[in-house]
Amino acid sequence: NKEEQWRVVLHNDEVHTFNYVIRALTKSIGTLDRKRAFDICVATHGVGKATISTVHKKQAEQYCLGLQRVGLTVSISPDKNFEGGHSGGGFS
Repeated sequence: NKEEQWRVVLHNDEVHTFNYVIRALTKSIGTLDRKRAFDICVATHGVGKATISTVHKKQAEQYCLGLQRVGLTVSISPDKNFEGGHSGGGFS
């Protein structure tokens, strides 16, 4: 019985620079490098939101809280219920 996967979703804001978001993403999520974080920023800026990662719920909650603490707008959603056309560019 595989644990359900959850998406960690970054939402666009008009406050933070790409550089700030890239630093926050790479610092909070050790598996992301700067290139992938930049691609997530571009997708978020273009369509309003993008998937940062798809992980088990407890990890998704930890990522979400960590990114919210540094001021980013982040949410989590069960992967199977994700709405938004998977426009996150497949960053999972």
